[in-house]
Amino acid sequence: MVAVARWRSVLFTPGTRGDRIQKALQAGAADVVVADLEDAVAPDQKDEARDEVRAALQVVPASPAQRAVRINPWPSALAEADLDAVLAAEPDVLVLPKAEDPTSVQALDARLGDSPARLLLILETAEGVLNARELARSSDRVAALAFGAEDLAADAGMRRSPSNEEVAVPRSLVALAAAAAGVAAVDMITADFRDQQRTTREATEARALGYAGKMCLHPTQVESVHAAFAPTPDEVDWARRVVAAADAEGAGAGGVVVVDGKMVDVPLVRQARAILADAD
Repeated sequence: MVAVARWRSVLFTPGTRGDRIQKALQAGAADVVVADLEDAVAPDQKDEARDEVRAALQVVPASPAQRAVRINPWPSALAEADLDAVLAAEPDVLVLPKAEDPTSVQALDARLGDSPARLLLILETAEGVLNARELARSSDRVAALAFGAEDLAADAGMRRSPSNEEVAVPRSLVALAAAAAGVAAVDMITADFRDQQRTTREATEARALGYAGKMCLHPTQVESVHAAFAPTPDEVDWARRVVAAADAEGAGAGGVVVVDGKMVDVPLVRQARAILADAD
């Protein structure tokens, strides 16, 4: 299993297109490549898609990207069939859509048995967002929470807008729940993948909210997303000076240091170390 700490880009690829799945995995441009057996697959193509996904994962048993599969909502006969088809190919991550009930996540954990697969839970209903904290802690397999704005808007009767004002509260709640549980948070899609400016703007918003990355619908979004989540040169320069001052004065575990004439305490030192880790 590939041990990749980053979740900057989670790229979805239709399960019916095994060639695209293989290409994305072999390229390794995205941090996570998701073969989608849910929304991207029509009901009468589910069996075909399962065969395509299993074959693609077997052709690419290791990749610079995490090898992921989005199954259908659990529990369901569709999800059971998905697992029967793909677990033997040893995906690194299983993506669970419409996660709402912590006990269902625990049941899925038990169903996976000895599989090393971790879980990425997509919170895209009002119930799921309100249960975000419990879902994040429901299983040791949970590695990340993702925020699904489009399905949430439909579920809650919201009206989507370019400003994202209507989803600001639930978007923040998912990021906070992930942080509290010590797992990654992955931001919503930008539906118009051709709009690179909006992709960049929304990724920049997400980083400010504490998200580790963003779901992508098209490979062309990956570079913009990675750039938005990368620390700026000014941030890296500040972080280096802060860490150097803290280390020199032994203030990493307590106390304060002065950098650029400003008092810097432990939380800011932690932020600086995180920036340097992201810059590596």
